[in-house]
Amino acid sequence: MFISSRTEDGQAYSLQISSLSSLSEFLSNYPLNNYDLQINEARYHLRKTGRCGKRDYPKIALQKDGFILPTELTLTQISDLEYFLREHIGNIYCLEINNSVYQMSR
Repeated sequence: MFISSRTEDGQAYSLQISSLSSLSEFLSNYPLNNYDLQINEARYHLRKTGRCGKRDYPKIALQKDGFILPTELTLTQISDLEYFLREHIGNIYCLEINNSVYQMSR
């Protein structure tokens, strides 16, 4: 998995991700609103859309027609994220991590 982002002044940041903690650290260290995320061969755009309450673990949910479906998964390791995306195919997801909400789209 690979994440990257670019600041308004053109500064680029990227990281090979092997754990949820490394994803969390990247999002904390580079608090931007837009990221590009590559998971396996699929590319996603990650856009910060708001804040959420503190959670023990991140979670992901599928979003369809503007609504977040009750299909969600608590993420304890990076393979959970890969599994959810593989089993629940869609174009838009909602990812809650680091007290922030991100819209993840293909």
